[in-house]
Amino acid sequence: MPTIFKLDRKLISFSGPDAEKLLHDTLTANVRALEEKTCQWFALLSPQGKIMFEGQIFRKDDVFYADVDSALVDDFFKRMRLYKMRANVEMSLADDLAVGWSSDATNSAFKDIRPGMGFRHYEAAEAASAWADGTSAYTQTRFDNGIAACPADFETNSLFAHDIGMDLLPGAIDFKKGCYIGQEVVSRMQHRGTARKRVMIACADGPIGAPAEIEADEKKVGDMLNTQGQTGLALVRIDKAKQGGTFLHHGTPIQLAAPNWASYDLSDS
Repeated sequence: MPTIFKLDRKLISFSGPDAEKLLHDTLTANVRALEEKTCQWFALLSPQGKIMFEGQIFRKDDVFYADVDSALVDDFFKRMRLYKMRANVEMSLADDLAVGWSSDATNSAFKDIRPGMGFRHYEAAEAASAWADGTSAYTQTRFDNGIAACPADFETNSLFAHDIGMDLLPGAIDFKKGCYIGQEVVSRMQHRGTARKRVMIACADGPIGAPAEIEADEKKVGDMLNTQGQTGLALVRIDKAKQGGTFLHHGTPIQLAAPNWASYDLSDS
């Protein structure tokens, strides 16, 4: 039996005849393509294309569940209720369920299809009392796989979906399904290839320290988003970082590497 770590996240349920349409027309992911026992990364964007919320969505029977950070769940609920308008959708905070994570599967687990991100567990809240504290382990797994999260790594309405690689990870953005909030900006960035900033994995020989600017040859090339021990996530201007030089954070050398799933890197080719 794998160790299940409790995450500080909440679930919102969506049910009713119009639930699928509401989610399909607002979120970046294609909720109509959700597979059984699988959760899908999604974002809810502003009309300007910035990430307001991101999380996982899954379906159980005829009910959809959005798995979002506890710090943002109330705001996400209010925003979705605003978009619901007169649609025949029942929304509720699923306080009776807890959110967990593990690196290995169990019979009841939902697969997180992002590379290296293991499995999600959605169980009765009382079951979570046996789960371990998962903050540090889950954060390290995210860092190791180049997965950024809001608000842990960046503030709401501050980054584009392309910045954190949602365009490259399976299903996070559906480029074929048509309109959703912020879709015009996402499509323009995709077709024009204008995504200049990208998430990178940072590491150092010692503790990296609190997030600050990243420099090379006394020029800013990016920002550290978040750190834990000797690793972290950075948002880097790829064109500037390719110009070379030693990357410095708080004056200390660091190494930057693209995630395994990325189509970009810092090589000259």
